[in-house]
Amino acid sequence: MLSSSDRRAYRRVPCLTTVRAVGDAGTVEGRATNISEGGLYLQHLCCAPLCPGEHLHLELDLPGGPLEVMGRVVKPADEVFYQAGAIAFTALSEEGRGRLRRFVDHRAQRRPIRGAPIARLRLIRKGR
Repeated sequence: MLSSSDRRAYRRVPCLTTVRAVGDAGTVEGRATNISEGGLYLQHLCCAPLCPGEHLHLELDLPGGPLEVMGRVVKPADEVFYQAGAIAFTALSEEGRGRLRRFVDHRAQRRPIRGAPIARLRLIRKGR
């Protein structure tokens, strides 16, 4: 049986990235704990959980400037201290995919410093 990492289409790297979500429900502060070319894992303390299938507008503050990505909640999770969920990217330009690939490759070559921001993400909920 394949492990979950063997089934993944893209390399995933750990991060502690600040996430700001702005939507109809207000602003949510959270963090992405890992990222890949295909998506990210998001944790937040807001009492409202992420909804399966919810479409999101993400803004990633990567080296070279912000990168806008559309995403969809594929697997919400209710952790002990956080609301969380896996977000799959659904729309990403080729230039954006290249930037994200370079970012992931760079992160994979070094061990992240615990607590240091790696990139900033802004999450905007659409159509609540």
